[in-house]
Amino acid sequence: MMKIRSIVAATAIVISSFALVPQAQAETFGWSSAPLTNLDPAGATINGGFTKFPTKAGMYIQQCIAPVGTARPATCSDTLQLWVSGSGTPGTVSPTGGIAMKVAGTITGKGVTVDCTKVQCGLFFRLDHTAPTDFSEDKFFPITFREGAAAPVLAADEITVTLNGKALVRNVPSNLAYRAEAKIVATAKSGVTVSLTSLTPDCSYANGVLTALKGAGQCALAYSTTASATTAAASGNFPFILTPGVQKIALKSLAIAKGKSKALPAESNFGSTVAYKSNSKNCKVELNLVEIKGPCTLTATAPAKQDMWSALKSTIKVTIK
Repeated sequence: MMKIRSIVAATAIVISSFALVPQAQAETFGWSSAPLTNLDPAGATINGGFTKFPTKAGMYIQQCIAPVGTARPATCSDTLQLWVSGSGTPGTVSPTGGIAMKVAGTITGKGVTVDCTKVQCGLFFRLDHTAPTDFSEDKFFPITFREGAAAPVLAADEITVTLNGKALVRNVPSNLAYRAEAKIVATAKSGVTVSLTSLTPDCSYANGVLTALKGAGQCALAYSTTASATTAAASGNFPFILTPGVQKIALKSLAIAKGKSKALPAESNFGSTVAYKSNSKNCKVELNLVEIKGPCTLTATAPAKQDMWSALKSTIKVTIK
């Protein structure tokens, strides 16, 4: 990590680099770092820090090839990247103080290997997964490497993580409802074990199940692997937007003998007290007991809980047994 005085001293170097990049967006963040040129292709560290940081979201810093026009870079390193956020979430880097960004003369992303001594590479800044469609902070800072041998590059592993059988996309948010069934399966093409960890306290992960503990906010599931003899280590995260849980009762229809009564579920799946109302005189309801004289329909309701689950309103068809 670099001291603040070192960051300020490096500003002149960065300003000269800024001039090389067309400014298509009016970004609000400020960044100062060094060195950006004549880097060791076998591996180097760029020391820097933010002089201003966006207030609407965190940021990703990635080593990527130069973007074309206003599009985002086609190839970014699967491993040489940082997630910067003031949230204090595990796995993030604080935007205050020094930041050390590792770079290399060769990068591999999505199975594509790029020689950054022959292709223009650099640091690409973008808002994180909490603002996936906001390109306003996109910015590319070119870096160069001196002649020399790059460190041997192992093949990139292919990591697949599914949620209830549907493949997740790294850095692209998926919805996850409070207490919904969420079975996670993670595999690596190399065959190594994939480690999974919840990065946020509003979700828990254990025994292949991801559980949202709230019905509002965000979570992130991190994955990581160790390197094998032929495959590089891999890491990343999958973000989730938390949504209210679906409140329900496990009853859609009911058959009762004429003149008899039967108990209905007193609570919903989230423990809320359920109120019942008959839509005709054929059924009489007291609390959660229903007595039938003829076919009828009941309405079941239960209140919502803010930031947890939605209100319940369902119908139950009652027939004579």
